[in-house]
Amino acid sequence: MLQLNKLSLFLILAIFVGACSSTNSDNETNFDRAAMLENYGNNIILPAFENMQDAANDLQTAAQNFETERTIQQLENLQSSLKEARLAWQEVSPFQFGPAESILLRASLNTFPVDTDKVQNNVSSGTYSFGTTESRDATGLPSLGYLLHGVGDTQEEILSMYTADPDAENRMTYLLKNINFIKEQVDTATEEWQSSGDDYIGMFLSEENSGTDVGSSLAMLINSYVQHYEKFLRDGKIGIPAGVRSAGTPRPMTVEAYYSGYSLELANANLQQIERIFTGAESRGLDDNIEALGAGDLSDEIKSQINDAQSALEQLSDPLSQQIEENNDSVLTAHNELQGLVSLLKADMTSILGITITFQDTDGD
Repeated sequence: MLQLNKLSLFLILAIFVGACSSTNSDNETNFDRAAMLENYGNNIILPAFENMQDAANDLQTAAQNFETERTIQQLENLQSSLKEARLAWQEVSPFQFGPAESILLRASLNTFPVDTDKVQNNVSSGTYSFGTTESRDATGLPSLGYLLHGVGDTQEEILSMYTADPDAENRMTYLLKNINFIKEQVDTATEEWQSSGDDYIGMFLSEENSGTDVGSSLAMLINSYVQHYEKFLRDGKIGIPAGVRSAGTPRPMTVEAYYSGYSLELANANLQQIERIFTGAESRGLDDNIEALGAGDLSDEIKSQINDAQSALEQLSDPLSQQIEENNDSVLTAHNELQGLVSLLKADMTSILGITITFQDTDGD
């Protein structure tokens, strides 16, 4: 009987200890993850999409004005609206999960480099469709960069392609339909996030999705964030053009805004958004969660590495394609600083937060 009582006591203690050890680490530190997700959803993600929606509306209006009044002034207004839309995209691009993922928003809006031969063939033939796999490198923001900056060497030559060229009307139609497609895609993603639409924000903030398991809101956010940084900022904006993925042979024409000439400005804006996401835009963010889990040194190291990457990019100048041609070593230095952040985010941060990386890794970092 005494042995049985001892055994029962042992089992009770074991169950109690096990229950304590399985308690969520955020609960142990009293970190309010729900408040952090609310900050991300309501103050960072949704405003980014709504800002992109406003930029797409302005872009459409500027294009309609250009169609009506084909002048240098209206062309410049449209070029300015395009730049604002491309800068707005830098805020949205790290959030390619949920609504954006379901409509392949990134592939639809920002596949680069643009296939100029395909664009020209589409314009000449008048036969094309938007939203297909085959059309991605001839539509979206990069193709607008070509259509508004790359079809002539001067503003007068560009304007003539919409006034005097034999394909002027076809080119204008292609331009307008492309912008309409961009607006439709952005409207769809934004409205799905909004509580007045499909209320994805409600699901994102729901208690049932507030954990750290695969499919939780935080897991989707971090996977999208890390994948974007690694593949589309480090590689897409800097590494691939600098030749990191082509055996050291630079590919300057693959920069994000080759014809517009402000690729570096877009990269800087995107890295600033990476920083804002990590810090929760100076509110409750990933840095606070990491610090609450006793890894303040890691949080500081990530912030320091972001600053180092920003400093390296600030040493470069636009047009980035010209920088690569004339002094690629400095671009490679910037890539190395960007690379220094990958393992901190992808391995160290996710380990501390208990997040599993679920996207496919093909380059071994």
